[in-house]
Amino acid sequence: SGFAFGGVRRRKASKPKKKKKDNWFERLTVDQNKQLCKAVKLRHGGTKKDLIERLLDEAQTSKYAPEQTYVGLNVEQIKAMCRERNLQVSGTKFDLVLRILHCDNDSTPKGTTLKRAATDVITSVDATTGEVVEKHVPKKRKKAKLSSSGVYTRVQKKVESVRQKKYQSHWGSKTHSSDVYGLVASILDRDIVASEEGYLTKDPKYALEIAEAACTSLTDNFGTIRRPGYDDLAGWSEIDASLRKIVEAVKPILSGEERERCADWIEALHNEGDPYGLTMDTDLLKTVDILRGATGETVEENGEEVNARKLAAVDDIIPKKSGGNGACKDDSIIAKENAVNATQ
Repeated sequence: SGFAFGGVRRRKASKPKKKKKDNWFERLTVDQNKQLCKAVKLRHGGTKKDLIERLLDEAQTSKYAPEQTYVGLNVEQIKAMCRERNLQVSGTKFDLVLRILHCDNDSTPKGTTLKRAATDVITSVDATTGEVVEKHVPKKRKKAKLSSSGVYTRVQKKVESVRQKKYQSHWGSKTHSSDVYGLVASILDRDIVASEEGYLTKDPKYALEIAEAACTSLTDNFGTIRRPGYDDLAGWSEIDASLRKIVEAVKPILSGEERERCADWIEALHNEGDPYGLTMDTDLLKTVDILRGATGETVEENGEEVNARKLAAVDDIIPKKSGGNGACKDDSIIAKENAVNATQ
């Protein structure tokens, strides 16, 4: 029943701790150790203990045995060794080690092929001998093209990750909003503006489509962010800079309706972040003005730069006075300057 005499609960016997493995080979099965022995052309008969002893004595395999940090080879280091040999880097540590041993000893079993990475052949001329030398280099994997629905979901999931344990502490909760803004900034900058595919010149409408998906997702899910005022990674400034570049590239090919739609979702993004001071160092509203045709250009009047839109607004309400010798400022000019200064 779990209770001793007198109603005192007995303590359950603790499970014995598992004994630490002395080396990596002890974690492997007998068959796996045999495969390693065959790969380096060692005897593969006997018990598991015999196989491990042979592997520890062999220089090619002993370096994989230690598992202590800073002593043994980790998986990333072993993958780097595979890349040096133009081998595939997929699979477990055992798969990687076996692949390297097969390559170094030319011991691939009959009926199987060594898994090599896809490579490109680069030819060059040896400076000393003048001979043509061929070199195999791994092919660069082509990056998959983003979809607007995938980008929207990706940002949405990042916002909803606020429930994760790492964001539950006092300090952890402050980093969530920065991580979200950083993700959106990364999508706009790395995947669109600075992309090797050159979307801004080749397909600016696609660039705008992805930007809209990322920013709209942030706007739609903004209420889920618990502490939205933290932007330690300056994500909003990067978003602002990337949006300006995208808009400038795509504006000439947009219809009036498309420009207005784009201006609406950028303005909605600004309105979400503005109450939290996130837009203080951004020019999102200027980007909106660019789309709507109000460029916000400055003109020089009486030796000073004045915002053209403000001047235009003042012109509508203050009539100009004709005449005068220009020796002193006209009353309308003084009133105009006062009105502009009041709006700044």
